[in-house]
Amino acid sequence: MAQWEYRVIHINLENGQPPQAPDPQVASERLGGLLSPEFIAREFPEQYKAAPLPRHPAEQLQFFLNLLGKDGWELVETGQVGPLLMFFFKRPIRESAQESGQPSPPKGPVDP
Repeated sequence: MAQWEYRVIHINLENGQPPQAPDPQVASERLGGLLSPEFIAREFPEQYKAAPLPRHPAEQLQFFLNLLGKDGWELVETGQVGPLLMFFFKRPIRESAQESGQPSPPKGPVDP
């Protein structure tokens, strides 16, 4: 008889605006103008460099699902609990995990 291991991953669903790239002007305003936007941008170039355009959420999810699929996980169901979209995956328990009685540790990302 086949034995399965399961993995549940959730995604937050928010109807608000997606996160914006860091803005030195906004940072300066949050600091009450103590540091100028120019100073912030110059002193923290990695945080305030021009950010690439974010990928569409569907493309990000597709990439994530493909990573799990390459590791043997099969998406078997989705469901929503409040603002959380739950993804349920399963895969056969691997030979080494069956022998030890422990599920094999997941590889790849834990949460998106």
